[in-house]
Amino acid sequence: MRSTRLSVIDEIFLRTHRGYGFPIALQGIWRTPDTLSRHELDAVHARLARGQLGRRVGKPRIPGARLRWEASSQTLPLEYAADAVEDIIGWADVQADLELDPQFGPGWRLTAAGVSGGGTVVSLVCSHALADARELIDAAAQAFSDTSVHVPLARPGSDVKDALSMLVTVLGKSIAATARLWVSTKARGELRAFLAADTGGTRPHQARRTHSVILDIAAAEWDSAAVHAGGSANSLFVSIVAATMSELGSPAVTVDIPFRTATGDANSIGMATVAVRGDDSPVTIRAACKAAFGAPVGAPAGYPPEIVQLLPLRLAAKLTSTPGRGEVLCSNIGDIPDAVSTLGPHRSCGLATRAIHPDPSGASTTTRMSTYICRMNGNYTLSLVCTDDTVAGSSAELASAVQRALATRDLAGTPW
Repeated sequence: MRSTRLSVIDEIFLRTHRGYGFPIALQGIWRTPDTLSRHELDAVHARLARGQLGRRVGKPRIPGARLRWEASSQTLPLEYAADAVEDIIGWADVQADLELDPQFGPGWRLTAAGVSGGGTVVSLVCSHALADARELIDAAAQAFSDTSVHVPLARPGSDVKDALSMLVTVLGKSIAATARLWVSTKARGELRAFLAADTGGTRPHQARRTHSVILDIAAAEWDSAAVHAGGSANSLFVSIVAATMSELGSPAVTVDIPFRTATGDANSIGMATVAVRGDDSPVTIRAACKAAFGAPVGAPAGYPPEIVQLLPLRLAAKLTSTPGRGEVLCSNIGDIPDAVSTLGPHRSCGLATRAIHPDPSGASTTTRMSTYICRMNGNYTLSLVCTDDTVAGSSAELASAVQRALATRDLAGTPW
């Protein structure tokens, strides 16, 4: 069942709209060799507004109750560019450069443009607070296939009951965790490590501009390379990204790997962190990931993560700057549903999934590179977004590094 209240992770992403953290918008970029009509895209836009993206954050009436989801018909208008674009990635990079805000303004946007030489590119972006990658893909699948059904949001229930439940949960678990500190060396070590990571750990950098690369790799070749290396498609992905960072001058990095949970929240994700080197094999990385998934990032020493939902914004942001603390993010979106591969009579010739950063200038982040992979139409599409220009000074430098990393596994990517 879908949660009607915001989770700890949901609120982390919401706070980035208030200047606490690095702003994140999820994006799907869909391409077709055909020309889409304005009428076809208007229909998709209307179905998105009626679907699971048609909601906003509402404020509770009782202090201590969690923020809640409310239905919202407010949207940004569909924008269909008058001029064809040559640089698809450059066009896509700026599609979230506006005020996306799931609380005080629309949290999503649909845009499109013709492509010079023929075809159409479509961008769907939404605030990460509003949905995780899988929810965004599901919303697109329903809108593309005309299967979206308007289902009213369930009532969030009594704010009084939610506030009391939060108070009981936080107080009870906090008292137990504090008592455990007196008798458990392990618990004290976890708390010290958490505080050290918060004040030190990976050094944040000031983002100035981002550099992006998107490549397609034949799925059969990718899967064959993974089997040959004794790993999985996912551990091969992490190893390629680690090798790319090594090519760019960082032979060892910490990597955040998100995974799906069954919470029913807007962001049903957990986060595991692994340390990898550019020359680590996929089989070594696979074993490290398995161990990391058993100890995901979370509140230390048994303290309840919900405690931050009762704290002032500034303090909550200090304790939970991001869901993870790695230098690199590796997010495997997985298989894209068939419903997204077509829009009416138009078949996709490519789809990329990634996160981009509206107006990143001056924002601090520990993430130097975020990377994403998905599979559709017999291809894996690999997307890289470098958020630290001391790592890669241009998209061309980033593209060259990832191609060299792919070559170490006898692979090559076709750039968008």
